Formats: sequence, C-alpha cells, structure tokens
Amino acid sequence: MTLIKTKSKGGRPKQNQAGEAERRLLDAALQRFLADGFEGTSCEDIARAACASKATLYARYANKEALFEAVVQRHVATLLMPAETTPTLPLEGRLRHVGQGILEHALQADTLAMMRLVIATSTRAPLLAAEVNRIGWEGGFIRVRSAILAGPDQPTDPDALARQFIDLVFAPHQLRALLGEDRGQLIQAIPERVGWGLKLVHIAGLLH
Repeated sequence: MTLIKTKSKGGRPKQNQAGEAERRLLDAALQRFLADGFEGTSCEDIARAACASKATLYARYANKEALFEAVVQRHVATLLMPAETTPTLPLEGRLRHVGQGILEHALQADTLAMMRLVIATSTRAPLLAAEVNRIGWEGGFIRVRSAILAGPDQPTDPDALARQFIDLVFAPHQLRALLGEDRGQLIQAIPERVGWGLKLVHIAGLLH
C-alpha cells in the first residue's frame, strides 16, 4: 500500500488523526505486553509495532508504566458501557444482569492474560499493580452502582450494596480462573455465582 504524504501546515494533528495514533499505540502495546511480558517489552518495540515514532509515543505517555496503565484503562472502559436492559428490571434483576456481565468480562481470555501480566510485574512494580487493581475494582463498582440507580426501587445504601456485591461476586470467581480452574466451567457457573452473591447481600440486609 502506498501512502501519499502531504506537506504539514504545522500545529497540532487533527483529532481523528491523534485518536488513530493513540489507538494504534494501545493496540500494539497490548499485543507486545501479552506476547513478551512487561519486562520483555520496550517502548521502542511498541512504537515499531504501531508504525509510530518514539516521539509520538512519548508525547502521549511518559514511560512504559503509563502506557501499560492506559492499556488497562481502555480495557476497563468496555466494562463501563451501560447495559440497556437494566432499567426495565427490578433491583435484584438489575444486579443479576450486571453481575453476569461483569463476570463474563472478567473471564475473557485477554482479561485473564492481562491480570496474569499484572501479577507477574507486581514484585518489581507494586504501585503499578495496585493502580491496575484500583482501576479494575472501581470500574466494576461504577457499573454496579449505575445499575442500582437505574430504577426507582432504591436500597437504603446503594454504595454499600455495590461494594459488597463486587467483592462477593467478582474477585473470588476471577481468582479461581487465574489459579488454573477450567475457564469454560467457570463461565457456565456464572449464574450460580451471581445468585450466591445476591443471597449474601440479602442476608446482610443490603437488598430488600
């Protein structure tokens, strides 16, 4: 494919051009991190895979840690997309719906691969691992809280319900996958896991 180059008029790149460059960088970063690990990947490798200059990369990301964090944030952003069906359901139905969606996202092969990468780098970069954990947890919390608030039947403490539901449903099930349990069986068990979490928040008095 031949690219026709035009003379630059200076100034900042157009928004669509800047967005395309960022997308290429994040796509390439994800590919290289998953293939070679955090330690085995350099910013130069990522820029080369994205067909971008190192100057383009460093204009957006100060270092490899910042780029990795951006890769995780983009992945979590897909978790925050609102579920259109949740407002039509009662509160327990909305929680069941959003819980199953979160677990399906958490058990995706690329999500698990990313989490294994985070765990592998946690000794060398504990602050980065902690930030990635915060991003993931807050992403789930926002999604659950939004589902809770989407209908008229509100609990007494929406934030407490969202926190408890995330802690009960999300982390233990994903941990089992990270420790090597069969991913297909865990995916099939998602409805049962969500139902168990709903029972516990009922017992705790957070869901009436």
